[in-house]
Amino acid sequence: MTDYRIPTRFQRFRLPLRALLIDDRPWFVSRDLARLASIRTDTDFTRKLDDDQLRDELIRLEDGGFSLERLVNESGLHQLLLVHYFHPEHRSLRRWISDEVVPALGRQSSPAQQPRRRLLSWQGQPLNLMEWQGSLWIRFEDMPRLRGEVPERKALS
Repeated sequence: MTDYRIPTRFQRFRLPLRALLIDDRPWFVSRDLARLASIRTDTDFTRKLDDDQLRDELIRLEDGGFSLERLVNESGLHQLLLVHYFHPEHRSLRRWISDEVVPALGRQSSPAQQPRRRLLSWQGQPLNLMEWQGSLWIRFEDMPRLRGEVPERKALS
């Protein structure tokens, strides 16, 4: 069995939130989200979401077993917490997820990523950069141009 996903577990007030990145987008286990938001888990509270905000995935549990879980993406999370099931405490839950959980998921996936080429417009000129390990890198040869210095051109003899 290889078509399963392994979520990352986060803790808030002794309650778990399992989350994972799928195609560089954060997804959250809906049952965990319901417990954190004090929404009854015996109802299908995700029925109010659009199809693109939900997906069912087989995930690996901490004990080695497997479970088919309904996942909610970040857009669906905001819609559930701030629109359909609004409560003032949900603001702090949303902030915790946006400020801590989502960046932590991104940091976990970045070591496995290969460097990416980025193109930046600098003073009207294109500048090639490389994004790697959370930083932007520039070729040493491009530094004088970046600083506005024009290197001398020597005639070939």
